[in-house]
Amino acid sequence: MNLKPLTLILALAAASTAHAEYTGPKVEITYLHGFTGPDRPIMEQLVKKFNEAHPNIEVKAQAQPWGTTWQQLAPLVASGRAPDVVVINEDQITGFVARGAVTPLTAADLKAGGINKASFYQPLWKTADYKGRSYGVPIHSVALAMYYNKDLMKKYGISKVPTNRAEFLAAAKACTVDKGGKNPGEAGFDPKNLQTWGNGVVNGWMGGTIAYSVLRQNGVNLVDKDLNAAFATPAGQEAIQFLVDQINKYQTSPANATEQSEINAFRQGKTCFNFNGVWMLEQYKGQDGLNFGIAPFPQLGTKMKAAWGGSSHLTLPKQRANYDKNKRLAALEFIGWMTQPAQNLFWTQAGGLPTQAKVASDKSYDNNPISGLFEGLPNVYATSGYPWVGQVRGAWDAAVEAAILGKKTVKDALEDGMNEANKQIDQARKTLQ
Repeated sequence: MNLKPLTLILALAAASTAHAEYTGPKVEITYLHGFTGPDRPIMEQLVKKFNEAHPNIEVKAQAQPWGTTWQQLAPLVASGRAPDVVVINEDQITGFVARGAVTPLTAADLKAGGINKASFYQPLWKTADYKGRSYGVPIHSVALAMYYNKDLMKKYGISKVPTNRAEFLAAAKACTVDKGGKNPGEAGFDPKNLQTWGNGVVNGWMGGTIAYSVLRQNGVNLVDKDLNAAFATPAGQEAIQFLVDQINKYQTSPANATEQSEINAFRQGKTCFNFNGVWMLEQYKGQDGLNFGIAPFPQLGTKMKAAWGGSSHLTLPKQRANYDKNKRLAALEFIGWMTQPAQNLFWTQAGGLPTQAKVASDKSYDNNPISGLFEGLPNVYATSGYPWVGQVRGAWDAAVEAAILGKKTVKDALEDGMNEANKQIDQARKTLQ
């Protein structure tokens, strides 16, 4: 695989990150990551290229499942055997930071690596921030997206891809037709026998991910400034009520939809819109007869644009007391090189999104459908910034599911979920003391 041609913009970007490269004695550094799928060969090519361009640094890369790293990293740090560089995902990084397993990246560190944090999408960069300090550099990102069926939209007279709540509701109503040919609101409309529909409101992890996006759009985060769960606010309830209303009030979604049932429906041309991750793009490309596009998640909330995002970050674990300072300098050189626009452009062939606007503007994307998503990248927010992401996210997903399935009112579901999350946070805090 060859690198895509670089445009003038990327060439200028590379020049702007020029810095004093590592000139110390030859060192070997270890690099642990979890890119074990189709992305592994691309990562291996990048490491090979770095080693060829840096004769005084040899990177020894090891790929292993993410879960194995989450189990091993803290013991490796405690025993003084941590890798020199490790990739940590957005939902794990704050937990490792809070436990002292990862070291901060100072202004001097960033300068040594030629890393300009202003060049990255800022919500993405801040994903690895904690208490005002930076702990990682983004190397990989994904985001929630809206896929839309062009043929179905044309059939129902929808000429504009919806970008806000009003446009989305109007389009969803037009797309929803029962087997008798009636739309929601018409006498005799049967929501239990739909021929096509706007978008299925799903439960489970994807349901929680979509709901989180609308929550952020309403100006609410899962936790407050003290890092306690705080999603059962009136604005939080409004966000979830809007999703529930698509089933019961607007009747543009079938009941009991799941992530998989909506993927199948989109493949079969039964639904105009499908909310899922950017990783579904390649699968939908291979679907015969599916004429579709991809766009940023629309603003279904009331205050701002926002969408869930996931990411991976290059970090420097805490090392033993007599750690070789040349290894840290070499590790910073590696991190800086790996996250430059040229390398990020190459890496996105693995299915990730650009981490920087300069990469997104590269001409090689001109005819790539994924570029339809790029205007939304500055508004992508991860569930990160607090050490108990897993505890909060689990309670959030359960609360959203209870509301969507009608097992509880929205208010009761969110209040119960928030209380459960705070109980688990109290327990988690004890392990950090």
